[in-house]
Amino acid sequence: MRASLPFLPALIHVVWLTAGGAGPVPQAVPPAVDYQRDVAPILEAKCNRCHTANKASGKLITTTRAAMLKGGISGPAIEPGKPDKSILIELIHHNEMPPKGVRPRVTADELKLLKAWIAAGAPEK
Repeated sequence: MRASLPFLPALIHVVWLTAGGAGPVPQAVPPAVDYQRDVAPILEAKCNRCHTANKASGKLITTTRAAMLKGGISGPAIEPGKPDKSILIELIHHNEMPPKGVRPRVTADELKLLKAWIAAGAPEK
């Protein structure tokens, strides 16, 4: 004669959950920061008025990644992988660039994008 075990399905469910059967809840992965889509428009709107080949204030050009790596009189504008050591981020963070009255300020979201791009190694593509 077979014994009835009405609690067995619930017990199996608890053991399955305890053992990690449900697994972690998947999190949405934010898209990687893209130079052309995310970074270049910020630089165009906030930096390139004064930092182009025709008018390189401080001898800095911000129209290309290569030019920012080369830098100006203060050195390289960006240090790939090190946003907190990048002059570009430091000047924006301290509200020194863009200069008051010249351009709208870099927003907090734009600064986050620039930092994320530099932290990712400042990829060109």
